[in-house]
Amino acid sequence: MMQSVRVLDLSQFIPGPYCTMLLSDLGADVVKVEPPRGDPQKVDGPLDDDGVSLWYRIINRNKRIVSLDLKTPEGLAVLDKLIGVADVLLESFRPGVLARLGYGAERLAKLNDRLIHCALSGWGQTGPYRLRVGHDNNYQASVGVLDISGTAAQPITANPPIADFAGALNSFGLIAAALYRRECTGQGAFIDVAMSDVALSFMGPDVASLAQPDFDTRRGKGPYAGGWACYNTYRCACGGHVTIGALEPRFWANFCKVVGHPEWIARQNDPRPQLDLIGEVASLVATRNRSDWIATLGNVESCFHEVLELGELATNEQVTARQVLIPGDDGIPDVLLPAWLDGSRPPARRPYTPVTAEGVAADWVPAAQGSANSNERH
Repeated sequence: MMQSVRVLDLSQFIPGPYCTMLLSDLGADVVKVEPPRGDPQKVDGPLDDDGVSLWYRIINRNKRIVSLDLKTPEGLAVLDKLIGVADVLLESFRPGVLARLGYGAERLAKLNDRLIHCALSGWGQTGPYRLRVGHDNNYQASVGVLDISGTAAQPITANPPIADFAGALNSFGLIAAALYRRECTGQGAFIDVAMSDVALSFMGPDVASLAQPDFDTRRGKGPYAGGWACYNTYRCACGGHVTIGALEPRFWANFCKVVGHPEWIARQNDPRPQLDLIGEVASLVATRNRSDWIATLGNVESCFHEVLELGELATNEQVTARQVLIPGDDGIPDVLLPAWLDGSRPPARRPYTPVTAEGVAADWVPAAQGSANSNERH
């Protein structure tokens, strides 16, 4: 789908690298530029024998990694060449950093007027917070996500980091849309994505509920935030957990009948938080092991599912059937592109490859010199 697309990745940690890995899954050629010290993600997380983090290996599969010192004329000269022939530039600098390196909007347009430039940052390119430092939990806190996540007593940061991954997915979709527009019009694009904005966009229903103050969606009270007995997580006797998501009355009725408490059916819409009903269901679930509840409810239409542990995923029949989680050629489990294309399972990924700047420049630039203008190759 994107076999002719060249992506220059100047990002670090999770958001940008995850976005460019998805682009590479569709065939894009991704070159990731790192400073001499490397991406901080390289030593963050479980370290392999060579001192490189497994998380870094996973998030940078399919890519070629180039070390460039952008504080030197030599490093900037190589970057000039790569920008000149790239289709997409994704970066995660704070606003103003790229311009200080000499790559403001006018310079980028001069180097490549068809470039799709995506700036993925915490707070975006405008606003009073634009220069603040931050990470996923800060972005969640800044837009109300933590007001609806966790228990009544304590906000709990969602993990996986939703602002990071949501920002990556938003960038992925917008880059694809910009590439399509460029095919139609020849026009490049500048895309300003703030991870805090993307997290806020998930809050639409909760923010809208402010217009009806009696409908409280905050943690411990909202229907999806622990306030409803029919949509909750419960601890079993063995220490494992199960979930009930019986929002529809018929599914809740099925659950209540099978567990021997038909009197609960009429209480589904008791005022929230349904502390008494939640406590009764919790007490019942706590009397039996998770395996017992799987046997009792696994084939009942009650929106039941056990909480799987990470170690159980590889043998789960649904996960196995979908083939999104695979062992990986290097023995490291890998979660692939979450989609089947034209009936085919997601493509396997290659380990990242360190390469020299000269090698990438020699590969990219001559390939783009088939026309008088390197930006006319599509």
